[in-house]
Parts: sequence; C-alpha cells; structure tokens
Amino acid sequence: MADWNPSLYLQFGAERTRPAAELLARIAHHPVALAVDLGCGPGNSTALLRHAWPEATFIGVDNSPAMLEEAAQRLPDCRFVEGDIAGFRPERPADVIYANASLQWLTDHQRLFPHLVSNLAGKRRTGGANAG
Repeated sequence: MADWNPSLYLQFGAERTRPAAELLARIAHHPVALAVDLGCGPGNSTALLRHAWPEATFIGVDNSPAMLEEAAQRLPDCRFVEGDIAGFRPERPADVIYANASLQWLTDHQRLFPHLVSNLAGKRRTGGANAG
C-alpha cells in the first residue's frame, strides 16, 4: 500500500476532525494519565485528546510513516509509534483507548473486535474508556 499524504489529508482537516471531536465529547472527562490514539494519522485527533487532558501522556499509533512524521512535528510532546493498530498493546494500562475513523480499514472484524476488547480493554485502567 502506498503511504498516506498528510498534506492532502489535512486539506479537509476540519471535516476530518469534526467526527473525532464528537466522539471525544462522548467520553466522560475523568482524570487521564495515559491516552492511546489508534490510527492517529497526522495527529488531529491526538491534538483533541491533548487539549482535553493536557497533563496526560499520549501515544499515537499508525502504519503510515508520513502521517506519523506530520503528527510528531505538530505534537512533539506526544509519542508516536509506527505499527499495526490491531496488534498494538500499551506498555501500561491506559485510561482512554481511542480509535476514530480507523477500524474500518482493518479486515476480519469478527475476530478483530473481540481481540481489541480482550487485549486492549484488558490493558485499560479500571474506570477508563474505550472509544471507537
């Protein structure tokens, strides 16, 4: 697969970010120490998370090196990891596991969703949130 083009993606940044903001609005705003953004792209959704919880640590995961480079330039205080979001495991329990407009790109949803729930939710701290 060809890599994504962050400049082209961000030409419609407001339109792409609106659903991410709507999803974020549905998350209870309790204290967050770690938030994981699965399929973070150029960091537009990660920026929303950072604005909501400025004291938290953030990890963005994506399979596009170009998108991750853009995200790292925009948000140098966040950590970005290249990899398959279906197989990502946070190193420590997360308070928020967030996936906006990314899960539809993955295959075999009948196995993917139970995998995400059992592996990612199991790494989520008690009282945390899965949003996707």
